[in-house]
Amino acid sequence: MRFEPGEERRVRDTTITFDSPASAELFAVESGWDDYQVCPLFFFVDTATAPAAGRVLLGAALARSVHRAGGR
Repeated sequence: MRFEPGEERRVRDTTITFDSPASAELFAVESGWDDYQVCPLFFFVDTATAPAAGRVLLGAALARSVHRAGGR
C-alpha cells in the first residue's frame, strides 16, 4: 500500500498478490470491481525473509521469471 504525501495518509494505490492471474481475475470479478489491473509483480530486495505459508519461495519465483525472459 502506498500513501499520498501529507498528514492525511490517503491511500494512493494498493497491491494484492495472488497465486495465479486467474485467481486474481476471479477475486476482482467476485468483488464487483470494474476497474482493476492484473499483472506480474516483482520486488527486488537485498535480503529476503521466509515466505508466508503456502507461498512460492523467492528463489523459485525468480528462476521462473529468468527462464521466461530468456525464452522470448
